[in-house]
Amino acid sequence: MEVRVPRYFIDTTDGSFHAIDEEGLELANLEAARHEAVCALPEIARGRIDNGVHKSVVVKVRDEEGAGLYQAALALSEEWVVAP
Repeated sequence: MEVRVPRYFIDTTDGSFHAIDEEGLELANLEAARHEAVCALPEIARGRIDNGVHKSVVVKVRDEEGAGLYQAALALSEEWVVAP
């Protein structure tokens, strides 16, 4: 009997830019998908937040049927303490 490995898709958004995962990842379970999403979040955010326009990035995990299963966000809050 062949064991089927589920495929999870990790989409990202910063409010104006949306990246839809068309390929997905074969992972053992939802916890593995959560781990992938959380570990990818800082790297994704680095490319989106550094430009000073977008202050948060969201990753969403969905299954093969498109059902949302998990989401996480990384937000930047900043202020000058002294004038630049």
